[in-house]
Amino acid sequence: MKVSKQQYEKLKEQTEFKKSAIKYADCTTFLPSEEKETANKAKYLYADDEEKGVLKRTIVLNTYNWLDSHGDVHLTGTFGKSISERGNKIPHLHDHVFQLDARVGKPIKFYEKEISWRELGASKTGMTTALFMESEIRKSFNERVYADYLKNEIDQHSVAMRYVKVELAINDGDEYPKEKAVWDKVIGLLGNRKQAEEQGFFWAVPEAALIEGSAVLLGSNELTPTLGGKTQPLKSTEKEEDEPSIVDTRKLVEEINKLSTKIKN
Repeated sequence: MKVSKQQYEKLKEQTEFKKSAIKYADCTTFLPSEEKETANKAKYLYADDEEKGVLKRTIVLNTYNWLDSHGDVHLTGTFGKSISERGNKIPHLHDHVFQLDARVGKPIKFYEKEISWRELGASKTGMTTALFMESEIRKSFNERVYADYLKNEIDQHSVAMRYVKVELAINDGDEYPKEKAVWDKVIGLLGNRKQAEEQGFFWAVPEAALIEGSAVLLGSNELTPTLGGKTQPLKSTEKEEDEPSIVDTRKLVEEINKLSTKIKN
């Protein structure tokens, strides 16, 4: 998509807004399919102690090098500085409700580590990096969320974050050489490159401060599963695709908004 001068000015305004904003999840989803790849339990912390009402889980809070529905691409190491400074003071909540009774787990540790695209659920070979959280999920915190984790029914997570460094990337070297340099540096890393090329721009996020991690119904970065407890969805084809089977997030948000309007009326 060609970015006009008017659009460019709006994108610059959005860039400045991002620098002062806190980012939360919004509506996107991942389509399940027939072919599966199993996440190895032995590879990840995964344990149940129902007698004590405690579960231990490994959670992907954010996948890097992936264009999310906010138009952001979090780069490898985005939260590295933040988790080294705050560590286990970062809470595990539900639905980005930042209060004491919204806790669902006690974080054990956070770390960034390489993981295959396929293990995350994308029908793409190769590796990326993700932000992981190991958490001790307690029944005493929230019985409903505890039960959902126990039944392996929570497979979407999201971070609340504050942008520290953000750069606009545009696929147009003639009009926007500075932004094109950012584009060229990042585009080859993306797991959903085709979506970025169709959009024509994105924001690269080299650094952000992690505020909290939440279990959510639908996350803006859909590659955020709980690992080790069940199979991860892949396309039912052996041929590698450029994109995983993801609903167009903008169309989905539009349809949800239309539905909400009808309900209100």
